[in-house]
Amino acid sequence: MNTDYTIELNEAALDNGDKFVIKTYYQEDVSTHNHNFFELVYVIGGSTLHTLNGISGSLGLGDYFIVDYGSEHCYAQSKDLTLINCLFLPEIIDDTLKGCRSFEALLHVCLLRYYKLYFGKTSANRIFHDDDGRILQLLTGMMKEYEEKKVGYAEVFRSRLLEILILTMRNVVDSNLSRIKNDTILEAIGYINSNYPIQTLLSKFCEEYHYSPQYISRKFKQETGFTISEYLQKVRIEKSCELLAGSDMPISDIAESVGYADLKFFNNLFKRMIKMSPREYRKVSS
Repeated sequence: MNTDYTIELNEAALDNGDKFVIKTYYQEDVSTHNHNFFELVYVIGGSTLHTLNGISGSLGLGDYFIVDYGSEHCYAQSKDLTLINCLFLPEIIDDTLKGCRSFEALLHVCLLRYYKLYFGKTSANRIFHDDDGRILQLLTGMMKEYEEKKVGYAEVFRSRLLEILILTMRNVVDSNLSRIKNDTILEAIGYINSNYPIQTLLSKFCEEYHYSPQYISRKFKQETGFTISEYLQKVRIEKSCELLAGSDMPISDIAESVGYADLKFFNNLFKRMIKMSPREYRKVSS
C-alpha cells in the first residue's frame, strides 16, 4: 500500500495538549493513510471494506480493531458507516511510555502476565468482534468522560482503556490455548516453560520423554504455529522482561540466566522482538 497522507492527533483533539481523543464519526470512504498515534476503531453502524497493511476484509456492527503506529489502512464501499474512533498516545497509559512506537512493546510493558500466554501475532492490526457488548459499554463511558472532562477523567479513560486491552488479550489467549489439543505438545510447552535456560533443551526433552526430535519439531509447529526455537526465544525474552522490570540484575547476568551467553546476540534479539533495547525496556517498565 502507498500512503497518501499521515494524520496527527492534534487534528482531531478538542485541545492541543490532549493525549487522547474519542469521538463518533460518520465515516465515508477514505484513501490509504497512517497516523502518529494508536487507534482503536469500533463499528457502531453500517458496513465497509477495510484494508489494513494490504489485507482487506468486510467490517460490520460490533467489529473493532487496533491500528499500530505506522500501519496503513483505508475504507472503501462504505455504507452508512458509523465508528467510534479512540485515538491515543502511549503516555496516556504511563508517562514512561512516551516515545513508544509499537503496540507489541506497549503490551509487553503493561500486560506482560497476559501477553506471555498467547501464541502468534499481537492484538494490533487484526479484527475482533464484541460478542457481549462490553467493549462498546466501556467506549461509551470513555466518550462521556472525554466530553465532560471532569476531575480525574484521564485516569478513568486510562483504566477503561486498559480493561479493553485486557479483555481483548483474554480473547486471544483463550482462542490460542483452546486450539492446542495434543497432550505431547502441551507436555513440551510445559517443559520449555520450566527449563528454558538449558542449551540442549530439545534433545533433553526427547531423551526424557522418548520422542524423536523430528516428530516433536513437526507436531509443535503444526499445533502452535511456532518452531520450537521460536517458542523458546519467546519464553526466554519474556522471562528477561520480568527480570528487567522486577530486579536490579545487570543485563549481562539476565541474558545468561535465561540462556544467552552472547550478550550482543541477546540485545539484538530482544530489540527485534520487543522493538526496544533491554536498557530502554527497563527504563519504561521500572
